[in-house]
Amino acid sequence: MEFKIEVNNRQISVREGDSLLTALRGHGFKIPTLCHMNRFSPTGACRLCVVEVEGKRDLITSCSYPVEEGMKVMTNSQRVIRARKSLVELLLSNHPDDCLYCQRNGNCELQWLAEEMNVRERKYFGEKNTAFPDYSSTAVAREPAKCVLCSRCVRICEEVQLVTAVDFISRGNQTKVNSAFHKGLNVSSCIHCGQCVQVCPTAALLDISHIEKVQAALGKAELEVVFFISPSVAASVAEHSGLRPKQDVMGRMVAALKRCGASRVFDLGYANDINILAEARLLAERIRNKEALPLLSSCCPAWVRYAEEFRQELLPRLAGVKSPQQILGSLIKTKWAEDAGLKADHVFTVSVMPCLAKKYEASREENTHKGVSEVDAVLTVREFFRLLRSFGLEIESIEEEAADPPFHICSASAFKLGYSGGKAEAVARETFRLLGGSPAEGFRFNLPKNTALKRETKVSIGDIHIGFAWASSISEAEAYLNTLAEENRSDIHYVEVMACLEGCAGGGGQPVSRGFEKTRARRRLCADMEKNQPFRAAGEHPGPLACFTDHRLDTGNERANGWLKPSFKKRKGPL
Repeated sequence: MEFKIEVNNRQISVREGDSLLTALRGHGFKIPTLCHMNRFSPTGACRLCVVEVEGKRDLITSCSYPVEEGMKVMTNSQRVIRARKSLVELLLSNHPDDCLYCQRNGNCELQWLAEEMNVRERKYFGEKNTAFPDYSSTAVAREPAKCVLCSRCVRICEEVQLVTAVDFISRGNQTKVNSAFHKGLNVSSCIHCGQCVQVCPTAALLDISHIEKVQAALGKAELEVVFFISPSVAASVAEHSGLRPKQDVMGRMVAALKRCGASRVFDLGYANDINILAEARLLAERIRNKEALPLLSSCCPAWVRYAEEFRQELLPRLAGVKSPQQILGSLIKTKWAEDAGLKADHVFTVSVMPCLAKKYEASREENTHKGVSEVDAVLTVREFFRLLRSFGLEIESIEEEAADPPFHICSASAFKLGYSGGKAEAVARETFRLLGGSPAEGFRFNLPKNTALKRETKVSIGDIHIGFAWASSISEAEAYLNTLAEENRSDIHYVEVMACLEGCAGGGGQPVSRGFEKTRARRRLCADMEKNQPFRAAGEHPGPLACFTDHRLDTGNERANGWLKPSFKKRKGPL
């Protein structure tokens, strides 16, 4: 039902049940907020969205107040402007004055609000709350002094990721966001997904930077610095830079890293294809032998960490396949280094990923052998742009260069790992081939019409019907897996789980942005870039296939299997 309300002396149509904030923004009225997030119920915690409503004594928070027929609203009265400005000034009174050195300088919502409210001086003075930084984690850092208590990180960690690694403690003006018992994130229940970094409006949460160690390695003549780029990163760079898929974004990234001093730049899509083939072979084997199903994907380190800590009974169902990052890192440090006549400790590997948890994954004990890590550093998309700026480079004005052989091309399936549901389709295609699906029969992966309610489909091979499903975010995965168990279903054989909303397109290492529009744009770009690849499927790419034949990955070759097989551990629960 629609009706009219008056806003700033202008009549607008609104829908019954909408919040006032939704209605106002839908008609182009700019209303500032700090605590509000789409898809989440409103809290009214920051109170920056206040408006004046005729007949109400106090200003009301538009995010939590429903529209009412006949109401008269003022969004920019002097009373509203003074209230918002005072709120920002109070937040700044307890905030560090280090904007010039801050990682979020220029991309800080508190900074934007101060500029919009015309805050030009500090009006409130007093003793600031004591806060100590936490750099104990291998992926996520905390700067509590910059926290504005917006609750976004608390809510996404609790409601979306079901982890509650951080929460509010104390009361009144001593309220803080902290991990349990004031311990570091390294001993908390954190799964290092980085979704809290994505939603933080300031630099209270940020990633552990690897830029300095990469720059140091680039300056050492005795080191062979080898980069490898995830295909989904190319889509992210295209989206952030305004480039089109046909402009060979991967080639521009290769050229940029070569100008920074990289010895070699490889395409991680090669390892994506290996990972897809390995999981498909494992799935086909379990289906033939009627072993424990469904098989759960294991390429997302945040999901693996969650399973190790909270759902240990699921570990036997996790696919025993390393993530593409660790597959290629291991191959480079062993086979490729030997072929190039290099020692493993003289090769410095750097991956460029859309995921913050990849920093944690690279630091896991089982991914280091005799003091040599498979992957020495991980750069997020944000760090990639910062690295380029430090060398005075702009991706838009660089001529393309091809990636270095032997890891220089990938199939279209490699790009499917960049978004939720893509890997399930890629694995389904290879499983179809392995179980004897004929070209005449045709592979069909039909997406459900309403993916918000049901994210599963069936692939038919003659009379056999194999069920594939996918879930993004821990809450969605938990709900789906619990439903499978409660209903005792046996028709789903493979479940792809990505810890981040919409998969790697919404990864914790992506450029920080509010809303999900850019996430959807990255997904579309991944799909567009698939069309430019020389091979349609991983099983058509001769390079990864050779790894299974020439290096006997399917047999008892201990060294070759070390490139591919991970180890999962039951970890202690949160403190």
